[in-house]
Amino acid sequence: MRFDYRNPVDLRFGWDRIGEAGEVARTCGDRALLVTGRHSMQRHGFLDELRESLNAAAVEHFSFEEVGPNPLTGTVDRCADLARDEGCDLVIGLGGGSAMDAAKAIAVAAVEGPPFWRFAPGGGGDLEAADALPVICIPSTSGTGSEVDQYTIISNGDTGEKLGLGSDALFPAASIVDPALPSTMPPRLTAVTGVDVLIHALEAHVSQKANPVSDALCVESMRLLGRNLEDTYSDPSRESRTGMATASTLAGMAISSAGTGLVHALEHPVSGRHRDVAHAEGLAALALPVVEFNLGAAEERYSSAAHLLSGGDSRDVTGVLRDVLHSLDMPTSLEELGVSRDEFRGIARDALRTMGDAVEHNPRRADEEELVELLEASAD
Repeated sequence: MRFDYRNPVDLRFGWDRIGEAGEVARTCGDRALLVTGRHSMQRHGFLDELRESLNAAAVEHFSFEEVGPNPLTGTVDRCADLARDEGCDLVIGLGGGSAMDAAKAIAVAAVEGPPFWRFAPGGGGDLEAADALPVICIPSTSGTGSEVDQYTIISNGDTGEKLGLGSDALFPAASIVDPALPSTMPPRLTAVTGVDVLIHALEAHVSQKANPVSDALCVESMRLLGRNLEDTYSDPSRESRTGMATASTLAGMAISSAGTGLVHALEHPVSGRHRDVAHAEGLAALALPVVEFNLGAAEERYSSAAHLLSGGDSRDVTGVLRDVLHSLDMPTSLEELGVSRDEFRGIARDALRTMGDAVEHNPRRADEEELVELLEASAD
């Protein structure tokens, strides 16, 4: 057996630990750029808490509060220019996956210079050789795991491409996972982010890069998902929110080692083209056909996943997955998301070109025609 595992993130986990952000930031720099979205962190007071903590630690800070869903490369470039102009030596991402992913990309572009899109396939940039400012991530959702992985998801509004780029330069220096932040999520966002965790854990568990460390992370993440996901959606408690925050972080660690598969590979071109589609809505619409396609190549692992997710009641992964998606009121077809069959060939080609690692890590290899067939199976 041979495998590699690396995760250099300094992680602090626990309720009400956002107040430690200044202490953590002080170890990384003294002029921070705060990257967040437009509303929720301000409305719930978390941005103010972060600023107070930074002030107490004598860390100067400047804010960029315009990150939207599926962050755009143009946003990254504008914010990188701001970081350079203000002499920032640290970037803090506060919010969901979009804010954290943007912060990581900004940290690279602030050192290497815009445009960030040159790191896309064929763009001439070498992300593995890039330098970056240190990043601190503070997630407000229990979903993406971006706080503990080396990936950023950035979109190009002109081409409709949505890239999943990975490099050690994108690992955060530190992260604070405070379940008090995701406890403010409404039910719909709880479901959407929870499905992201579920697919992360499931795909990493059956990945061709799976290893004993990622397996241990996936098993515990899926056990926690089975106990907490539906309860957190329907009747959240402090215990279930803590469980989901833990599951999300563990799944993020798992994909940092084992990667994802065809569900993610196909979804990125979907929400890249349809920017109003939430990432996990696309995952939900694609998940069942992809699992059925993979089943013969990873039957034992899927059976184990079903056992964990169901609390020991079933080993039928498609049945368990269908029940979970139904209980969370998630879409299960691309038609529900406004994706037409005319787009399928382009989506398949984009998946192979921009998400090649995820295609490669899938337990069963797929060519362009098979990807189109999977999209057809997901259509309605």
